[in-house]
Amino acid sequence: MFRLLLIPIFLLLLNACTAVTSEVLATIEYAFKDAEDAELAQEKIDSFPYTSLYAQWSDKPQSLIVLGYVNKPDDWHFITAEKETLVLRNGRIIRTQGLNNNLLAVSNLSDDPLRCIVTNQTECETHWQRQYDVELSSKMLSRKVISNFSVEGKQTLDLPIGPVATTRVVEKGWFELTGRRFTNEFWLEDDGHVVKSKQTLFPGGDELTLTQVTWIGRDYSESRSANKGQQGQEAE
Repeated sequence: MFRLLLIPIFLLLLNACTAVTSEVLATIEYAFKDAEDAELAQEKIDSFPYTSLYAQWSDKPQSLIVLGYVNKPDDWHFITAEKETLVLRNGRIIRTQGLNNNLLAVSNLSDDPLRCIVTNQTECETHWQRQYDVELSSKMLSRKVISNFSVEGKQTLDLPIGPVATTRVVEKGWFELTGRRFTNEFWLEDDGHVVKSKQTLFPGGDELTLTQVTWIGRDYSESRSANKGQQGQEAE
């Protein structure tokens, strides 16, 4: 299972609010108590009380990660059974720790076109520049990243919760110093919510696929019903 960030964040929380830290730890321990790390059975998905994703590096086995907490402005901290964390903002990975190489920070996140390009295409920029602070082979480096975005049309995804209508967005970019190119893919609902993504975090790095399993607060009852109906037909 891949290693993702947690310790520095939890130390900061511990200094700021011990009660919150204990509460998050208790939640994560409870969430994984009766859950399989690799894949939840359909009946478990229907009753799972936590927001969760599948995460998979390239061809490695997938893992289940669950939402531990949300920080302002909109940073979602997903945590593994080993209490490690992956931080997302609007579906984009913005920090990691504990990997062989780590993404420490991303600048200019307010200009990320990802959400805007679906919800407000006519007024949204499709070009984005930012700095990546990364840890590569124990060296701290800063890399300028440039990318362009395009909307590739509608696509219905067969997610664990059922079929979900999405818009596919492709981001083609490069790391300016090394010239390494990458392609990220995001599948978004009409309000800009990302339900699946394939992202490259480092020059020449492996691709990480994130797939939504459950999302508390969003209504997927129709998708759930469609999924159950399809399973019933297959059983017959």
